[in-house]
Amino acid sequence: MKIGLFADAHYSSQELTCGKRRNRRSLGKLREAYSYFARQQCGLAISLGDLIDKNGSHALDVRCLEEVSEVIAASGIETVCIMGNHDAFTFNREAYYGILGGCEPADRTVDGLRLMFPDTCFFRSGERYTPAGGDWTDCFLPAQDAFLSALSGSETPAAVFLHHNIDPSVPENHRLYNADALFRGIDCSKKVKTVFQGHYHPGRRIRHGDVLYVTLPAMCENENAFFVFDTLDPGEM
Repeated sequence: MKIGLFADAHYSSQELTCGKRRNRRSLGKLREAYSYFARQQCGLAISLGDLIDKNGSHALDVRCLEEVSEVIAASGIETVCIMGNHDAFTFNREAYYGILGGCEPADRTVDGLRLMFPDTCFFRSGERYTPAGGDWTDCFLPAQDAFLSALSGSETPAAVFLHHNIDPSVPENHRLYNADALFRGIDCSKKVKTVFQGHYHPGRRIRHGDVLYVTLPAMCENENAFFVFDTLDPGEM
């Protein structure tokens, strides 16, 4: 199966934020992405988080997420939306997926490849991110042991999709607090072929041992920042 991928759309009504994020343009870029995914005959699309950004008004936040949902629904392509820190600092999980009409991540196996979606929208305290906000550099996977046990206990090769970063070559303030332990566990498992991440807007592609780490460049800062991954060739991108 071909899977369409994108990250960090940061869609909002704002024309420009942080000096380089063209937030409002991301809706058009999402339409372009889904048009490309359709031409490539993708059976699934995955957003690696930070689909939206704050508008300064909850009503506008809702409307922007509704507009994204309309693009996804019109595409006819099944979509998984991983929550990023901006998503979780704007909506609670129930409201976010309620507006999207589903799209919750759930592990599955496709073409003999296990697709895994660890939820990393947590502080080091183990508390889940909420719309109250917080320190975006404080990110953590509390289900580390369960995730690594699932890897080691399976004979199926895997691809991992998450918002925050595990790759040790990404700057530390973008990496999970327990990234080093996860990196070692992934390496030792000998099951993971590719790790797909968002969050670090410049993007990166690097191989560590047998595992390819792909950090997607941010859609809000780049043109044509959407990609296709083939589950029949899981070690390449």
